[in-house]
Amino acid sequence: MRTTLTDAPPVVEKQLNPFERYLTVWVALCMVAGVVLGQVVPGLVHTLRTMEFGQGSHINLPIAVLIWLMIVPMMMKVDFASILHVGARPAGLVITLFVNWVVKPFSMAFFRVVFAAWSTPAEADQYIAGAIILAAAPCTAMVFV
Repeated sequence: MRTTLTDAPPVVEKQLNPFERYLTVWVALCMVAGVVLGQVVPGLVHTLRTMEFGQGSHINLPIAVLIWLMIVPMMMKVDFASILHVGARPAGLVITLFVNWVVKPFSMAFFRVVFAAWSTPAEADQYIAGAIILAAAPCTAMVFV
């Protein structure tokens, strides 16, 4: 049987749902809610900070649980068979590796120099640790997606 163009199923473009469409807004609202909670209920923030896997482990239990809740849905959508073909179009992989392993560490190295007037060495260490976590986050998400 011969098919014609009219026999082909129509192409349906995926529409973003409201959560996806306004993701930036949701993130901003969560940040505001976190700051407000920290001001209104400081005891809750302290309690959440002290919840670790082990004494002195510096692995925060609530953050670990939330990260896994974020990652598991993405892992369920991974097509593991497509990993065999990752080298067929390496441009995205090369750019990602370059940015994550060359640009970001290089820019973080100059944090102390650029912001020295506004932070103490201890604060700079904390900011650098946060910057490293933020730099790793997109890479981690891309691995799962």
